[in-house]
Amino acid sequence: MKKIEILIGLELVWGPVLKNYELEDGTFSSGSPIVDNDPIINKLDKEVNDLWCSLVSDDENSDSGIKFDYEREKELAPKLLDLINQIKERLNEINDGSYYVYDMISRNLKKLL
Repeated sequence: MKKIEILIGLELVWGPVLKNYELEDGTFSSGSPIVDNDPIINKLDKEVNDLWCSLVSDDENSDSGIKFDYEREKELAPKLLDLINQIKERLNEINDGSYYVYDMISRNLKKLL
């Protein structure tokens, strides 16, 4: 059996547990129902996503139309890293062997500390 790769990253679309599989009903999934349906993962994922999205604001002077607050990112880095570590711990607890976790963001957050 091929294991699913659960990606941990930060982007504005999803929380740190990236949902890169589109389901038939048009919703998105991490690829693992165990992960997608875990209430602890969902709570932590939302908390990280809310913090991360708070770093972005509208900026009509920017070509992209948005501004990212790099200074506040440094302030939030310890909290974000702690929450992501909690997510990874929970992913390890509930892992039935069907997936592995690939963390794409912790190294970058540690550089900000």
